[in-house]
Amino acid sequence: MTRVDKMRRYIELTGVTYSDSTPYQMNIAEMMDLRALVEEAPMDALCLAFTYGRAKGERHARAERRA
Repeated sequence: MTRVDKMRRYIELTGVTYSDSTPYQMNIAEMMDLRALVEEAPMDALCLAFTYGRAKGERHARAERRA
């Protein structure tokens, strides 16, 4: 099993799923902007994507606690 397979399995076992309409999911415009950044600074793009995902997750958790 590759590291990427392990990452996908980790996500699957955690049960992280969002519908396409949630504000906690990256949208296509954000993905395209990250794709452009990958071409000039791949590691910066990866770090930004990870940090942005964590921030989205944190906001989702806060919203769940308020509900």
